[in-house]
Amino acid sequence: MHLHEEPEPWSGFVLPLSIPDPSPRTRKVLIVGAGIAGIASALALAHELKPHEPNLQITIFERHDVLSTSGGAINLTPAAQRHLDRLGVLSKLDRQGADGGADVNEIELFSSRSGRSLGSIDFTDGNGNGVNGYKGRRVMRIVLSLAMLSVVERHPNIRILYGKKLARVTESHDDQTILHFEDKTSAAGDLVLGCDGVHSALRTTYVDSDRPSEYTGLSFLQTTIDTPPPPPPSSARTSTSRPSTSTSISGSTHTSTSRSSLRQTPSFTTHFNRSSSNIRPLSEPTTHMHPPPFHTTGLALSRHGDLLGSYCDRSHSTLFLAAMVQIPESLLPRYRLDTSPSSQYPNNDPRHRLAVHAALQEEMRSRFADAGHPWVRDVANLNTNWMLYPVYQVRPGGKWWRGQIVLLGDAAHAMPPRDESAAYALDDAIMFCRTLAHNRDESLPAIFSKYESLRRAPVEEAFNAAGRMWQTHRDMGFLEGRVKEWTMPWVLWKNRAVRNAAWKFDAYDV
Repeated sequence: MHLHEEPEPWSGFVLPLSIPDPSPRTRKVLIVGAGIAGIASALALAHELKPHEPNLQITIFERHDVLSTSGGAINLTPAAQRHLDRLGVLSKLDRQGADGGADVNEIELFSSRSGRSLGSIDFTDGNGNGVNGYKGRRVMRIVLSLAMLSVVERHPNIRILYGKKLARVTESHDDQTILHFEDKTSAAGDLVLGCDGVHSALRTTYVDSDRPSEYTGLSFLQTTIDTPPPPPPSSARTSTSRPSTSTSISGSTHTSTSRSSLRQTPSFTTHFNRSSSNIRPLSEPTTHMHPPPFHTTGLALSRHGDLLGSYCDRSHSTLFLAAMVQIPESLLPRYRLDTSPSSQYPNNDPRHRLAVHAALQEEMRSRFADAGHPWVRDVANLNTNWMLYPVYQVRPGGKWWRGQIVLLGDAAHAMPPRDESAAYALDDAIMFCRTLAHNRDESLPAIFSKYESLRRAPVEEAFNAAGRMWQTHRDMGFLEGRVKEWTMPWVLWKNRAVRNAAWKFDAYDV
């Protein structure tokens, strides 16, 4: 009598290269900070790790009670747009019409003294095509944040909790890290990502307490104004940030229309209403300014700092202005609206607010009102509410991880902003999450070390380059200012290959 053996259940089949982890374990990931790095990390984890770990749970803790609206407009390079596209965010921006940001082919540099063109930082090739299909984009930071949050809402395994200011960190007996918050609540997780920015509480209280942030000596003076759109150039500029999904709005020439488009998506409405009380209104439309000497984005160089102007909506009705200037640290209290309870001048004191605004306007006038270019003079004399944003950095060489906590973005390596600043945060998020997914069966220290070996050298090189670049924004004497103008075309040419490589870098190659 012969017994017939049952065939193997997978007989005749080829197993897939990647199948979900059959174990019932639940990996709990805690992310501190709901900025670009934090939200991008959550989305990247959902993309990279969820297929292998169906029970993945991701919680983002944001210290503010509402979504932060500070920071003005942000520049997205081709690399940043490509990363956002893969995370599902770029299509959300495209659907916002005018509010989705202004396409940027180049940043045009010119002399504020003479108006002479000094070259450009290009986001396209010689034929006007984007790098791998993507150009640059200038968009308000709040709009980008809302687009990222709307994608988060599609992932049931990701949640965001507001009003969670970190107090301290402990470790449990079962190898979990416990975050304790000032509201007396706590959360335990298997992995913690510190994405809480340049003044990171995770870095200063746990990972590397000897590495505080430090003021660079330079600050942004920022504002946004309503302005009539520029006349169209001789050749119709209908190209968009990428050829496939970006939608350009034509005929929309006033800000009220673009504001309404922001509220068309329900998920955007929810978050916008939560934070609208913090959004500073734009200045009244400015009709007596000379036309700006650039198509979309320009940088006026002077020996008293540099002035950036950039449209940040597709209808070119909103102009973002940012002066990069040297401000002594001793003057920062005079120029900032202090919201702390111990402040001598509470934030709602109208006298103090008026004094701060008057001081900042005088700072702009003293630096740029005598410029040779009329548009720069107009900006210097604007009756608008300038806001001060000091630039801080975190010196390289410190720790990026400890125990089950790893620092990403500015929390690990804050540097003065460059053209690709947002891309660095996105690179960190994507590269770490892919490293984690590819080595998920290894210990966290081993994974952290592999990520650090890939990331530290390029980041520290970028830090040094950013420091050299930012030295050109400090106050200069007459001769040094002329040398700055004379050598800028050569500097742009010399750095072109490095910039192009940055535009083409793909964090998904890890």
